[in-house]
Amino acid sequence: MSSTEIITLIVTIVCLISFSAVFTILFRHYYKTSTEEVLSGKEDIELIDNAIDEEKEKRNKTKKTFKLVAKIASRVLLGAIFVIFLFAIVAKVRDNSMPFGDSTAIVIASGSMSQKNNDYVKNNDDLNNQFDTYDIIGLSRYRSQEDVKLYDVVAYKNKKNVTIVHRIVEVKTDSEGNITYLTQGDSNASADNVGGSQYSGYLTYDKIIGYYNGTRLKGIGIFVIFLQSPAGIVTVLSIVYCLFMFDTLSSKYKKAIEERTNMLIGLIDYDLSEGTEKNLIGSFSETLFYKGNAYTFQDGKFVSKEEMNEDDKLNDHMVFVKSLDGKNTVTVTDTRDHSSKVYNDVEKEKLSNPTGFVDEEKKEGE
Repeated sequence: MSSTEIITLIVTIVCLISFSAVFTILFRHYYKTSTEEVLSGKEDIELIDNAIDEEKEKRNKTKKTFKLVAKIASRVLLGAIFVIFLFAIVAKVRDNSMPFGDSTAIVIASGSMSQKNNDYVKNNDDLNNQFDTYDIIGLSRYRSQEDVKLYDVVAYKNKKNVTIVHRIVEVKTDSEGNITYLTQGDSNASADNVGGSQYSGYLTYDKIIGYYNGTRLKGIGIFVIFLQSPAGIVTVLSIVYCLFMFDTLSSKYKKAIEERTNMLIGLIDYDLSEGTEKNLIGSFSETLFYKGNAYTFQDGKFVSKEEMNEDDKLNDHMVFVKSLDGKNTVTVTDTRDHSSKVYNDVEKEKLSNPTGFVDEEKKEGE
C-alpha cells in the first residue's frame, strides 16, 4: 500500500469508529429513555391504541400482505449484500475470480477492454464484446486447445500471476506445431508482450484460464472491489456492529412494550377488535377511563375512544365502569402495582366523575 492509501485507510477507520461510537451513544440513550417511559406508564395510551389498531390490521389482508412483502424484501436485500460481501472476500483470495463449475465470474479492474482503439476491432463489426471497469463477466473453460480462436477474449495469468482479460490478436504456430498466442486490450495501443509488460514472447495455452462467454453484469464489480479493500472490510464490520447493537437495544425496547401492553390488556380484559352494529345493541356495556381518554366497549367489543375533560384526566389509575341490566360496577386499578378496588351497585349519577373513585380509593389507602 502506498502512503496515500495508508493515510486514507487510517482516516476511514477513525471516521467509522467515531460514527459507531456516536451511533451507540445516541441510540443507547434514545432506547433507554423510551424504555423507561414505557415502563413508567407514560406511553400507556399509545400502547392501548396500538393494540386496538393491530387488532384491526389483523383482519386487513392488504396491510398484512404489504407487511409480509416488505419483510421478505428486506431479508432479500440483506441476503444479497451478504452474498456480494462473501463473493468479494472469496474473489480477493482467488485473484478477483470466482469459479462455478466449468465457468468463472471475474471482476474487471481496468478499462483495457472498454473501447475500440485498434484497427483489428474497428475493421471487424463482429467484435463488439467490450466491457468496462468494474463489470463482472463470465468465463468458460476451453475443452481443448483446438477450440481457441483468433479474436477470442481470454483470461490468462501474466508473469506476476495476475489475471488479465484481453483479446487474442494473433495465433502463431512454430515449426514443431506448437501453438502460441498474442493478446492485446482493445483500448491499448500495444500488445501484451511489448516490453515484457505481461509476458515475454507469446502466451502459451497452459496460462489461459478461459474465454469470455458474453455474460456481463455492468458496474456491479465496484461493490466487490470496495468490499475487498481494507476500508470496505472495516465499513462492513462497522455496519454489522451497528446492526447488532441496534437489534439488541430494539429487542429490549420491544420487550418492554410487549410486557407493558400485555399487562394493560390483561387489566382491561376485553376483546380489542372493533365491534359491528350488531354488537352495539347488546345489554352489556363497559367504559375505561385512563389518562384523559374514555374507551367504550359493547358486549366485549371495542366501540370508540373519546377524550375526557381536562379535570377528569387520570394518570396512574384505570377506572372501569361496567353496566349490565341497569347495575353498575366500578373497578379502580393502580397501574403501578396492579392493585384493584371494586365498587358494586354504583349509582348512575356518580359515573359522571370517574376521578371521584380514585380519590376515594386513595383515602381508603391512607
